[in-house]
Amino acid sequence: MALQSDYEKAQIRNMVQRAVKCASEGTTEMTPEVYRLPIEIYSPTRWEEEMNAIYRRLPLMLALSCELRGNGAYKAMKVLDVPVLIVRGDDGRVRAFVNTCTHRGRALTQTPDEKGQCKNFTCPYHAWRFSTDGKLQSVSDPRKFGEVDKSALGLRELPCEERAGFVWVCITPGQTFDIEEYLGGMLEELACLEADKWYLLGSQQLESGNWKIAHDGYLESYHIPFLHRHTLHPMWKRETLTSVSLYDHYGPLPYGPHQRMAGNAWGYDPALMLKMKDVPESEYTEHHFHAVRTLFPHISISAGRNGGLVSQLFPITADRCITVQNHVSTQNPDDMTEAEKQTTQKRIELYAAVVRDEDYSTSFSIQEGVRSGGIQELLFGRNEGGAQNFHRSVEHYVQAHRKSQANA
Repeated sequence: MALQSDYEKAQIRNMVQRAVKCASEGTTEMTPEVYRLPIEIYSPTRWEEEMNAIYRRLPLMLALSCELRGNGAYKAMKVLDVPVLIVRGDDGRVRAFVNTCTHRGRALTQTPDEKGQCKNFTCPYHAWRFSTDGKLQSVSDPRKFGEVDKSALGLRELPCEERAGFVWVCITPGQTFDIEEYLGGMLEELACLEADKWYLLGSQQLESGNWKIAHDGYLESYHIPFLHRHTLHPMWKRETLTSVSLYDHYGPLPYGPHQRMAGNAWGYDPALMLKMKDVPESEYTEHHFHAVRTLFPHISISAGRNGGLVSQLFPITADRCITVQNHVSTQNPDDMTEAEKQTTQKRIELYAAVVRDEDYSTSFSIQEGVRSGGIQELLFGRNEGGAQNFHRSVEHYVQAHRKSQANA
């Protein structure tokens, strides 16, 4: 077992104590009141405003370090209408660029979501060549093309930071961010995962309704014994429906915007949690509480040191969002036995099916309900503190953007 840092020991001890207290009282951690969200915030106009205020301005976790293993490793993707190219250069540093040739604007990759390894990038249109640090190396047939200043025609760089096994990018050129200020204490949380030791086992894309409706499901365990009663709930062999969830938030806002939801490792039986009182603190490990960490605005990390699931939510339109599920492990897939590969594939298929057929099917139903006129607001209970914090954070950034636009 990996050695625990003093920070991690303190966090685990805190989680156990709080969970035992809730279990002994037959309750869970709760907010002061029910949160009410008007359905108007799901309009296309509001969606566009959220994209400008949040997705185009804040750092987004676009890649895992394990996706960029080795110099020259790259990942292309599209976020909203911005083609992004992320690459680890010859110096080992990860950089991000707008995936657009400075000759005539063609993407440097053959497909928008390409991954691979290369020494440089050659535009498929006219074969202009760029280095992995974005510099223009050569122009095809330069004598006929004419004089150009190659030093001024490098790829447009995007703000990019790699920390703790994750890569953040802002998709707006010229925008800046301080990742330590933005993440706050969440950076220590991520460090506990040792994600730089992970391998990517597989990934798939799933479609949902509005990005906020989809994201809500990652922020509470209230729904698990009901929505997942035939899938996840029986796997955990819990007999009761009592749920204990613990919420912590990190970052520059009073409510986050990043969060940790914990408590599910004990399942839904308070009696099991109360037994933790008899376990010596020196024996506490991350297995004594299961934490789901969310990175605002679009990441859910249901993983520990040995790996797990990292989900990335990418809005497409006001009523459509694509989630990329990344299954990670400390075990190199090249070293797996055939039986281990089959077990891994079954787990990948299970989580894809659960999210697609239960969580995201529900998101489409909620979206229809919002549009129907049958309700005027959505309610988030006192036991759904994570979702409350998330929506308060969305509102904060929207209001801050409105203010900056008004003062421009």
